[in-house]
Amino acid sequence: MIRGIFGWLPKGQTLREGITIGFLRLVMGGRVLGVMQARKVLRLTNRVVEARTGTLSQSSKDMWANKVSGKGWEGYWIPFKDQIHFRDVQKNQAHITDIGVGCDVVFLAIHGGGMIMGNALMFLHCYISWMKVIQKKHGLKVGFLTVEYSLSPEAPYPAALNECVAAYQHLVDTLGIDPKRILMCGDSAGGNLCIATALKIRDTLPTTPLPAGQILFSPWMMCSLPVRDSADDYITSSGINHFVECYIQTSAEASASIYTSPLRAPTLQGLPPQLVFIGGVEIFRPSIERYVTKAKSEGVDVRSILKEEKPHDYALVAEVGGHEGVREANEVIAAFVLEARERYIGTRE
Repeated sequence: MIRGIFGWLPKGQTLREGITIGFLRLVMGGRVLGVMQARKVLRLTNRVVEARTGTLSQSSKDMWANKVSGKGWEGYWIPFKDQIHFRDVQKNQAHITDIGVGCDVVFLAIHGGGMIMGNALMFLHCYISWMKVIQKKHGLKVGFLTVEYSLSPEAPYPAALNECVAAYQHLVDTLGIDPKRILMCGDSAGGNLCIATALKIRDTLPTTPLPAGQILFSPWMMCSLPVRDSADDYITSSGINHFVECYIQTSAEASASIYTSPLRAPTLQGLPPQLVFIGGVEIFRPSIERYVTKAKSEGVDVRSILKEEKPHDYALVAEVGGHEGVREANEVIAAFVLEARERYIGTRE
């Protein structure tokens, strides 16, 4: 924050973004705030974003999201709504069809928050924006199943992972949605859970096909590599250590698992195509780039988008990444969705 006031900002950040980043460092800074206090501050921060995007009130959330659950998981279904011709946008959620019905592509969305905070609707405004951009650009209908996974330290590893796997199995096995129509997305800890879910399915559920692709925003690799703090990012090394302690706790098995740190996997071969967004000044940049290099060398179709001078999760949060950065990311996301849809159609011809 002080650096922003005195003009010592990366040239890609505005003063407002710098102040927001300074505030978020208090939340993500580890033991400065306890778990419960950090959750409260993040909720307050989210409300600022929700007020800007028109998703603050419970009625606005109810208009878009319907609470759903299945065996071993719960979350929200955000169905497609026509925002171009304004059909059905104002309809009450109770009148919406079942999960996946009427959608060309179904997202399984997993939120971030260091495994200790956040909620399934914290990026509702992003999902609404993607829905509109994808429809406008490519005429495709997308819906989102967002997972309300259990948080640490109350529910440490592997609780969140098991719930994400169960939600994916619900889409594929219970509802019969073709995996070639499913994309996964997640930011930070949610990105970690996306990769871990795919690895877990690959390794333990060989008859369950993997999704058509994954979109990962600043994915947390939870690796043992030394982490250097960045004064221009809001994630800190002390915060990371605290999140790890809450999620893994004293479990030696969890600490050594490839399902907590994907970089430990002997191979990433077989994972679906991935689109990875990386902030140029974010603390996770070295580990994400190492993951991208490893995945590519092992045959995974990975496309990485590096935005210099931008922090963690810049592609999702305009308050830290700028509106132009979010807009550009939305365009890339829409193109990735189109490619997945075209692959699906190609397999049916």
